[in-house]
Amino acid sequence: MILERLDVRIKIAVFVVIMIALFMFSHPLGNLALLVILLAALIAVRTPMGGLWAMLQPLLLVFVLIVAVTMFTSSQYTLPENAQVLFSLWGWPVTLGALLVGLNFVARILLMVVATYAFTVSTPIDDLLVVMSKMHAPYWLSILVTTALSFIPTMVHKKDLIVEAQRARGARIKDTGPVGQIVSFVPIMVPLITNSILLADNLAVAMTNRGYGATNSMTAMSDLKFRTVDIVVLAAAVLTLVVVCWLRFGLGYGVV
Repeated sequence: MILERLDVRIKIAVFVVIMIALFMFSHPLGNLALLVILLAALIAVRTPMGGLWAMLQPLLLVFVLIVAVTMFTSSQYTLPENAQVLFSLWGWPVTLGALLVGLNFVARILLMVVATYAFTVSTPIDDLLVVMSKMHAPYWLSILVTTALSFIPTMVHKKDLIVEAQRARGARIKDTGPVGQIVSFVPIMVPLITNSILLADNLAVAMTNRGYGATNSMTAMSDLKFRTVDIVVLAAAVLTLVVVCWLRFGLGYGVV
């Protein structure tokens, strides 16, 4: 994967640029354009997109709720033409501006999710350790953050195994109703917490046996070096941010 070979500092810089750019526009078309550009870039560099839908699927209901609530309650628009009432429901008017604000919230969340997915799927834990070491972060903080991130897929796999095992034992995993759903989590969470404690204990024993804590400094297998492709990607990201700022503040585009 081409994205994986980029310097991690460049990926962090591009991630920050995306986070800044998505708040420049209050109109959904601006952020949707950024989203299309980001997705096209990820596809062009052959980034695996299989896990992206798995991240977005639980958010679909949230997106609908955001738009539904915002279009009835929001008044965060400045252009007079956006005060046009599209329709009323039970006496509540829905304006064009409120609908655009809700859609823009969804577009921003989509951008955040896609950017976060691209960063996490292409950045090895070791690279994050090296970056935090370069930033002179405490070594224990680096270990804490990277260990937590590396445990996420492990615990997800453990959860899937526990769910299948409890279903085989006849546990009611998918009860309906708020109380039933809480009760159905008990046969999953108890063994999951137990497994996480065992994993943490095994990790502590392994780190002690390898002399962790004997020194306050860390060594890295490889050092970070900028390459030509890193400079090109950084220049493209900065140019994109400049164009976004020019469109927003120079031409006044992207305002609701």
